[in-house]
Amino acid sequence: MKQFFTLLFCLCAISMYAQAPFVFNGFDLNTGATQNSTPGYMTVLGNKMLFAAKTDANGRELWISDGTVAGTQMLKDINAGNFSSNPALFTPFGSNLLFMATDAVNGSEYWITDGTASGTSMIKNINAAGNGASFYKPVVYNGKAYIVANDGVNGLELWVTDGTAAGTQMVKDIRPGLNGSSPQSLTVCNGKIFFTANDGTNGTELWVSDGTSAGTSMLKNIEPGANGSNPTELKAIGNTLYFVPFTTANGAEVWTSEGTTAGTQMLQDINPGAGSGVGSGSFIEYGGKVFFSARDLTNGRELWATDGTSAGTQMIKDISPGAASSLPDYFYIYNNKLYFQADDGTNGTELWSSDGTAAGTQMLKDLNAGAGDSYPINMTTYKKQIYFTAMQAANDWQLWVSDGTAAGTKKIAPPVAPNSNPAFSTVDIVLYPQDSALYFSANYTSAGEELWSLKDTTTYPNSISNVNNQNTFSLYPNPNNGTFTLQLDDANFTTGVLQVCDAMGRIVYEQQVNSKKETIRMQQPAGIYTVKLQMGDAVLTKQLVIE
Repeated sequence: MKQFFTLLFCLCAISMYAQAPFVFNGFDLNTGATQNSTPGYMTVLGNKMLFAAKTDANGRELWISDGTVAGTQMLKDINAGNFSSNPALFTPFGSNLLFMATDAVNGSEYWITDGTASGTSMIKNINAAGNGASFYKPVVYNGKAYIVANDGVNGLELWVTDGTAAGTQMVKDIRPGLNGSSPQSLTVCNGKIFFTANDGTNGTELWVSDGTSAGTSMLKNIEPGANGSNPTELKAIGNTLYFVPFTTANGAEVWTSEGTTAGTQMLQDINPGAGSGVGSGSFIEYGGKVFFSARDLTNGRELWATDGTSAGTQMIKDISPGAASSLPDYFYIYNNKLYFQADDGTNGTELWSSDGTAAGTQMLKDLNAGAGDSYPINMTTYKKQIYFTAMQAANDWQLWVSDGTAAGTKKIAPPVAPNSNPAFSTVDIVLYPQDSALYFSANYTSAGEELWSLKDTTTYPNSISNVNNQNTFSLYPNPNNGTFTLQLDDANFTTGVLQVCDAMGRIVYEQQVNSKKETIRMQQPAGIYTVKLQMGDAVLTKQLVIE
């Protein structure tokens, strides 16, 4: 029978892989004939980690773990027997977790859990005749969760819930009738909820809501007509929403909005005329600017940045010279640099880093040597290094670690699987602070694709993960809405690095601090965060509450 196994990485010397101090733990969740449990949606809730996993006996259900084999078990068999409830859309909601699941009686609906079997239940049977839940991610706003649901009469519309059946109701019937308005991309920004919706007359456009029916309206008719502008890539940065609509006059370009019609406008026509200037790929704030990928008339799709003005919007570097595109994507901030994948036309799609200048934008390492692509994704910071998945050869995904240098960028795996082809299926590598380890899904052994953890046992005396609680800075107001003032008490302060980490320990915001008093503007869901300020070898920390 397959079993839980612990593999000390230092016991086996494998020249191609990074060695000690890494400890790999494998969790064999599915002991049936099909073997694979394919865990996913790992989400930290309090001092436990919840996720979805499959067994032959129970199908794909909701699981919970405290980091030990005894404390890793199915939380509830929502769709009894070997049928799957397929829990998804995991959304932390106060001390609970909101998610979508399917049972044999009610179909797909929204559920809530406090981490116990008795505290796991369907919130409301929204559609008594079928599936009420949608596959669009909920958001938390002003203490309530906003969801997209179908009651069987009004089609997919914007709903709100406080976690109870009585407190779950439709916000507004934007498009009367069975078709519904199909709200998507719910994003909280500047004290409002932005989303896209189709009212049946103006096509799919950008909408805004304060959580009430009267306060829910189309923000701007960007592309008049029945089709609409179909905005995509909605991202809140500070108090500004960045997004990409499509117009017949300008194609797909970067637009910004602060929540008013007049303040919703195109940033710059990067590819003049009807050509599309911006492709798929998210926006990210780094060094006081917003970085993204865009295409102009000459250089193909490359790395761009903006300070929020048309004049301050420009290409950083033509990574793949000429009309060819480098297609930069999967942006991540680590150690005060921007990391992403890009193709320079010679080495394939590899890991790059940038300090925001052309000279400081370069390939970190050719992971899949030659013209092959490594497609680095799933970047996550743990202790003092960055972890990610990438291909070392075609279809050979591996786990990698990097300290930001080429020499310090190595693939790592348990010694039992030095030449394995792990199938990394998770959308994220998740840091579980209670166990101080990374969790992910991998196919390392004959046990199939299972849950794995990795623990770095190194002590980093100067790591930003090793904090020193001294009362040398203050945050106010606290609680706040994501905008607050950082005040330093140290008269000799010159510069530092500010990091804000969520409940999972992941860095959600990072910037350089150059003065004793700075206003910080970040957009994150309501919750409790840890603010870390590193000044030389000293690391100070405080708790931040966003309401």
